[in-house]
Amino acid sequence: MNVNQEYKQINNNIQRGLALGNFDGIHIGHQKLIMSLLTKGKDRNLESCVYTFMNHTIPVLKNREPIKYITNIDTKIKVFKTLGVDRLFLDTFNREIMSLSPKEFVEEILINTFNCKLAVVGFDYRFGYKAQGDVELLKNLAITYGFEVEVIDPVTFEEEKVSSSSIRNYLKNGDIEKVNNLMGRPFILNNEVIHGDGRGSKLGYPTANINVDPFQAIPKSGVYATLVKINGTTHMGATFIGTKPTFSSTRVSIETFIMDHTKDLYGQSIEIQFIKRIRGEIKFETPHDLIKQIDKDIDHIKSYLQHNISMIK
Repeated sequence: MNVNQEYKQINNNIQRGLALGNFDGIHIGHQKLIMSLLTKGKDRNLESCVYTFMNHTIPVLKNREPIKYITNIDTKIKVFKTLGVDRLFLDTFNREIMSLSPKEFVEEILINTFNCKLAVVGFDYRFGYKAQGDVELLKNLAITYGFEVEVIDPVTFEEEKVSSSSIRNYLKNGDIEKVNNLMGRPFILNNEVIHGDGRGSKLGYPTANINVDPFQAIPKSGVYATLVKINGTTHMGATFIGTKPTFSSTRVSIETFIMDHTKDLYGQSIEIQFIKRIRGEIKFETPHDLIKQIDKDIDHIKSYLQHNISMIK
């Protein structure tokens, strides 16, 4: 898969099918859209291309604080590559892009830059200045400029419409299993291991602390059964998210005890897949009480993951 961020990198002589949207989380609704792009594009011998943004559009459109994202750029690239997309274009949504009228966006971006012959969008897709363009306008412009539009209807899971906002809410509530169902894969944090306070080693459970972007959406505080990928190898893990109230800390940290792994990971990037929330954050009376609970957590997590070993493959 080719990944581009500059228009000059795009060969306009190649006819393309484009998937358009923010694709935060690349959930099962987004995946249906991508599959439609790949199927229809292959039938018409079009290069499949996802056109999306490095940043979310809503804060720029509504002059709001940045929205916490579900999937960072590295994870997005990996998922789109796994789905089989030919090209991913990561644009930057700014005032210049926002100022384009719907007609200008179609003419300058879709036609002049990408030679679009097929646009695949969700039912609620908006585009152009102040999101004035909708699906019906896109269809009308497609007639003028000679391309086809495919609109994907809402996708539901257990009678609920799948959306990025609902996934953020489930993350906030710690319902990681629902998050994973809506995403069609485990929720992932993928980042660099940093130095922590070293308290895990003193308790007998050395942990890998990861550096997390403040704009990354994270699950509710607590202990999670996780799978940890290190250099292509998957290990079972117990991941803690929280402020360590037993030690009167106030800073949120994310640290993972990686089973059957003792090597130094500082400076390396690891991938943590969240599988199940085991319990909430607890303030213990003594470090000894905490150790006893960690022992129970590890046994619980090992048993759960071993009985669901297919998730590791």
